[in-house]
Amino acid sequence: MKRSLVLLILLAAAFLAGCGMVDSYGEREQRYKNITDMQLRMAVDDWDYFWLAERPSYLSYWYLREAD
Repeated sequence: MKRSLVLLILLAAAFLAGCGMVDSYGEREQRYKNITDMQLRMAVDDWDYFWLAERPSYLSYWYLREAD
């Protein structure tokens, strides 16, 4: 009983701690830069669509996800 309780506590602690794979500061900055860049490009597409200056489509020329 005591052994199973200790095992349960250790498993709960491991689950709450995560896997330990944390992004570094540079990786987070690069991810935020990519997200901002994609959002700005899509904002230009939305602005052109609003003024009917661009093709009549909801699709964007830009990739929504970049390969890591």
